[in-house]
Amino acid sequence: MHFLRFNEAVTKLACLLSIVAVLLGGCAMVPPAVSVVETPVEAAAPAPLPPTPPEPVPAPTPPEPARPAPPVRTALLLSDDIPAFSAIAEEIVARVGNAPISIHNLDGNPANVSRIRAEAAEADRLIAVGLFAASVAREIEGKPLVFCQVFNYQDHDLISASSKGVKLLPPFDLQLDAWLGLAPGLKRIGIIVGPGQEQLVEEIRTATQARQIELAVQTVQSDKEALYNFKRMTQDIEGLWLLPDNRVLSPEVVREIMSYSARHRTQVVVFGANLLDLGALMSVTSDSGDIAERVLERFADIKSGEQIPGPDMQSLTMLDIDVNAEVARYLGLTVVPKSAPSLAQAP
Repeated sequence: MHFLRFNEAVTKLACLLSIVAVLLGGCAMVPPAVSVVETPVEAAAPAPLPPTPPEPVPAPTPPEPARPAPPVRTALLLSDDIPAFSAIAEEIVARVGNAPISIHNLDGNPANVSRIRAEAAEADRLIAVGLFAASVAREIEGKPLVFCQVFNYQDHDLISASSKGVKLLPPFDLQLDAWLGLAPGLKRIGIIVGPGQEQLVEEIRTATQARQIELAVQTVQSDKEALYNFKRMTQDIEGLWLLPDNRVLSPEVVREIMSYSARHRTQVVVFGANLLDLGALMSVTSDSGDIAERVLERFADIKSGEQIPGPDMQSLTMLDIDVNAEVARYLGLTVVPKSAPSLAQAP
């Protein structure tokens, strides 16, 4: 009985050992748990961002280009179709370049006045060559006007704030110097003029006094009176300065004066080369290019509007000279021959 109990105990022990072996074998097959320790990783500093570029400043809006001013339109009025007037017109046209200019020839005919006045009124400014053209242009309102080749402008209401002129005759000092170049012994000269030419007389007197030359002046009312006074003056003067005053000089009286001066050996200086053939010693005329320059110069002086600044009549600066060599020899004067008219210029 004790043996049975012993075997039972051994058997229980063997079973218990078997269970323990199984349990231990199972544990060997399962890998032991590994504790994982996480090492903290420091985050890398972020790379600096590139600087933000400034906002582009918008380019200024370019101003709209100014519209070019319309070209100034010029109307050029001629009293008649004569070479002296045509030469001035050609010089003016050459100087205005591509600017629009229209030429209106009155041909000395009053029947053309209405048409030409209407045509010229379309222009922005007016130029008149000769008294007839100046009188027609003066009636066109609202346009600046410059006139030339007019002697007795005072008698025709041609001067105003917007209407001015260029003198007909070259500077008297230049004329007198040219005369003295022919006749250095000249001491006494005379002039004959119509009424209302006091300013002109003073200009001539200034030139003669500066050269110690005596000046005799006769103011007359008609051509017959002009001839009468010239004959009286001949006894006291060596030369006559003949001025283009058509109020007191007719073609007949001019021929009489020339004939009488030749008989009495009186020097005569005239205002046109066509009078040399009648016995004049020297002719003094204005230069067409100089006239054109002075006319356009007056427009250039305008600051605004229609008013033309400066004197009523603008002086010329040059002159053309022609000498009658035959008359000079007759009067005992020495002339250097020239193939073309000489040109003098004011300093």
